[in-house]
Amino acid sequence: MTAEEVRALLRQRVDMEGSALAWSRRHGVSTAYVLDALAGRRGPGPAILEALGVEKADATYRFKEAAHG
Repeated sequence: MTAEEVRALLRQRVDMEGSALAWSRRHGVSTAYVLDALAGRRGPGPAILEALGVEKADATYRFKEAAHG
């Protein structure tokens, strides 16, 4: 996965949750951090990747073995 694909996945999950605030609270990450990642101002870091069930692999991203939605 590319960073853009991870961002799209994050957007999809945030939309499913109803808002960035709701998603960030559910997963214990800062809402500002989630919004920055969605806007491309920051890359998705470990907390967001863990919540998405994704791990960083070199310059790309991939789903972990036992991903949870």
